[in-house]
Amino acid sequence: MRIVKHTVVTKATPIQIWKIWEDVENWKTWDEQIELSRLDSPFQTGTTGSTKFVGTPLFKTLLTKVEPHKLVVQEAYLFCAKVVSYQSMRQVGDKTEITFQVEIRGLLSLFYACMIRRFIKKKIPPEMELMLKRVDALG
Repeated sequence: MRIVKHTVVTKATPIQIWKIWEDVENWKTWDEQIELSRLDSPFQTGTTGSTKFVGTPLFKTLLTKVEPHKLVVQEAYLFCAKVVSYQSMRQVGDKTEITFQVEIRGLLSLFYACMIRRFIKKKIPPEMELMLKRVDALG
């Protein structure tokens, strides 16, 4: 069940954006709700890790699909459900279109969606703007 999808367009290149995405330990610099994010091995399909958001326990994560400069799909595991996050980008002329999408799947997906949908919908647009500011700051 999709709970949010948001797209922005930027002059930043996919290479610039990718540098921010693969720097997992610094996600907290553009996602203010993240206290900790880390991977157990390189940023590639199949890598496990963990993420802790403000006021939550540590979540185990898995990068289920990584296509450099195009797509990252990450799963976080909840009790009887999982949150699947998609970060994708594509070149459109001289600009880059970036889309974040969050889905919840599993037995308790409706329950979790009802609990966090409003929060996620508010969080994603400013998070993406902070990410783009980070891209600009790093040049």
